[in-house]
Amino acid sequence: MNMEIADKMDVTTEQNIFRADILSGKTAIVTGASRGIGAAIARRLCEAGANVVLCSRSAESVAQIADTLQSKGYSTYAMAADISEKADVEVLIEKTLDQFSHIDILVNNAGITRDMLLMRLKDEDWDAVLQTNLTGTMYCTRAVLRPMIRQRSGRIINISSVVGLVGNPGQANYAAAKAGIIGFTKATAKEVSARGITVNAIAPGFITTDMTAEISEASQKQLLELIPLRKFGHPEDVADAVCFLASDAARYITGQTLQVDGGMVM
Repeated sequence: MNMEIADKMDVTTEQNIFRADILSGKTAIVTGASRGIGAAIARRLCEAGANVVLCSRSAESVAQIADTLQSKGYSTYAMAADISEKADVEVLIEKTLDQFSHIDILVNNAGITRDMLLMRLKDEDWDAVLQTNLTGTMYCTRAVLRPMIRQRSGRIINISSVVGLVGNPGQANYAAAKAGIIGFTKATAKEVSARGITVNAIAPGFITTDMTAEISEASQKQLLELIPLRKFGHPEDVADAVCFLASDAARYITGQTLQVDGGMVM
């Protein structure tokens, strides 16, 4: 077991504000679940009683997360899949149905960055970010709609970003993809609401992950000045929002974008 991963997964249940049975019997898929926000989301859904399928391009990393959760008594299934590939997504849905027979929750969290000023941005870096972050979200959503429509229920939660709302220099590709997710969320919500399926988005602000750890101390101080709560968020802050939107407590909420950003964008 990678001890660093195990340490990151060791979050006390006292920090979990949700009942252990709030998602009992539900099956959830979390993409990009091998680290950071995705791993925290998978853990929260497990703690709430769901069966959780963890998906990542890294078979080894996602298996370690799943093993850690299983050691705590949770029901998980790990699978390597690249959501930018339609064939991989189809296999992901097929294996989830084979394993648990139904899909109740989809969390589209997987994403990549290829940061560069637009004048220097390579076509392949634009294409890669849009293909994974936006088209991959579409592939996964489209693939779960048929079983969800059949059961006339479902929760789809798309992870966008405040960057998709306000932009960010050097992230034209990422901002475009994340803004696209918000529009995609609204359109899909209107298409499937009559079938008992809700579709919402979450736009995290600056969350303490491996990515933000690379920001210089000076830049972090500047960023904190933009956040009214004067602190960065934690992956669990996003995970709690996901758990809420996945639960019956959010049954009358659809087509919305919930900002988890400490008040950064108002």
